[in-house]
Amino acid sequence: MRGNAPLLEIRDLRTWFPVRRGLLNRVVGHVKAVDGVSLHVMEGETLGLVGESGCGKTTLGRSIVGLERPRAGQILFQGTDMDRLSRTERKRAGRHLQMIFQDPAASLNPRLTVLDALTEGLQEHGLLAGSREAEGARLLAEVGLPPEALYRYPFEFSGGQRQRISLARAISLRPALVVCDEPVSSLDVSVQAQVINLLMDLREKYRLSYLFISHDLSVVRHLSARIAVMYLGRIVEEGPAAAVMDRPLHPYTQALLAAVLVPGRPRGRALVLPGEPPSPLNPPSGCPFHPRCPKVMEKCRVDFPPTAWQGASRVGCHLYG
Repeated sequence: MRGNAPLLEIRDLRTWFPVRRGLLNRVVGHVKAVDGVSLHVMEGETLGLVGESGCGKTTLGRSIVGLERPRAGQILFQGTDMDRLSRTERKRAGRHLQMIFQDPAASLNPRLTVLDALTEGLQEHGLLAGSREAEGARLLAEVGLPPEALYRYPFEFSGGQRQRISLARAISLRPALVVCDEPVSSLDVSVQAQVINLLMDLREKYRLSYLFISHDLSVVRHLSARIAVMYLGRIVEEGPAAAVMDRPLHPYTQALLAAVLVPGRPRGRALVLPGEPPSPLNPPSGCPFHPRCPKVMEKCRVDFPPTAWQGASRVGCHLYG
């Protein structure tokens, strides 16, 4: 990386899934899981991505690492447009771009031992310098597991241990960016703290960048330098973590934070949004949030809100247009 160029830059990314019906299997619509997202992650930075379930967070992460193919937009990684790379070049670049999944039991192959899982990528990319056993033991030590675990299978470990193995597998290829898709949401609270501390230690040791996807705002604040808030496939607010958490601008961000239980805060201050999020198959006209917004105006129902800068944060809302 040179100068202040982003490690990862996303420009107007759209990942839609076709809906097919009828005997002829015709496309009758699209689920707009990611619909015009622009973001960037700097080298050594952690960007937190938050939002309700179904807002498109996971699809965005999968699109970045190449598990989903975007319909439009650009993904620039280390200054290179990933869509313009050949298959061989994409494979080479993908080594520096890894992902940790929410469910480690599903992301680890049950037929592979830990040794095979940790060294498979190293062998594929020709990065195995010494013996497989020595490299596997070194990776396990990085995540606090004993070398005896090399010859065991994923089902023999607890959820927290499996997530540590997934993290060891992700850093085995010495990536620049790791997409963390709710990596602690399925773990006990005490184990969550251990994995979060491990993520922070590895970030400092290897100068990793993280895109940290979560619905737990307290975890995101603890880890992230900046936070982006996603609603119905779009980013509605983005800014420094302190600004977003302490002075939220968008009504949706305010509602998310109001729903967090805070010791000593009266229950009456909690803001409950009415209804369910709209379907990404048929999003509302105008501002996608207007059917649930407590501050809705007439133009919110008609016009899509522009993005405006308010200090160090940017927000997509007519209140700031």
